[in-house]
Amino acid sequence: MITKTKTTSSRLRHRLTLQQETDTTDGAGGSQRSWSDVVDLWAEIIPAIGGGSGTTKTAGKKIVFGGQIEAEISHRILLRYQSSPVITTSMRLVYESRIFNIKYVANVEERKDMLELLVQEGIAT
Repeated sequence: MITKTKTTSSRLRHRLTLQQETDTTDGAGGSQRSWSDVVDLWAEIIPAIGGGSGTTKTAGKKIVFGGQIEAEISHRILLRYQSSPVITTSMRLVYESRIFNIKYVANVEERKDMLELLVQEGIAT
């Protein structure tokens, strides 16, 4: 029996919208925070605990850098490498009615082929 592994294109089956934060004036001298769409992307959404085909292993929901807890991670998101726009931790992803706040961006194996995003699902932070 021949077993096929999933190709990248078949794994990237979720259509997400990358958004960036913008400030709009409210007409009274202040501003209001809002989010604007940047680009739509195909991606794979993987719960932080469990399977998936990505590279980063998260033993739990917390990610530690330099001995300090930096963020609670709920999911990993894999997508094709993007040189423009550059994806940063000040952006977020939206999938249907779900919001994913980007906590960490990694160029998988430094190959400029895939990006791995560690995210926290929930409202904007």
